[in-house]
Amino acid sequence: MREQFVLTSLFFFAACQQNTPPATNQTARPNTTISTAAPVKGNAANVPPAANTSDKSKIKTFNGKGVVTKINLELGSVALDHEEIKGLMPAMEDMEFYVSDRKMLDKLKVGDKADFVLEDNAGAERIISIKKN
Repeated sequence: MREQFVLTSLFFFAACQQNTPPATNQTARPNTTISTAAPVKGNAANVPPAANTSDKSKIKTFNGKGVVTKINLELGSVALDHEEIKGLMPAMEDMEFYVSDRKMLDKLKVGDKADFVLEDNAGAERIISIKKN
């Protein structure tokens, strides 16, 4: 009887061990990712990155016209009251866009009328060119 108890106990012990997840190394470092991508020149560190699109054919550009309402040199953004951007969005007021290079903002001031080129990368938009007119 005792042998049967021992065998039954061993059977249950072995069955329980099959459902136990493997032991983990408690000293292991957490899973980390290191980016090797080069920083975008002139872009603020806290600006959300553009969508990761390896297919460059999905990146589209659109021409726009507007009036500068705000300039944020720290973030690298400009707000515009802009006309309709055909094929992308209706006219909007005080719409903020990030710029690809903050140096573009140096020649602008609030109230300037401007022509700009907007890049749309899978919904992530940024101005790649802006000039007073």
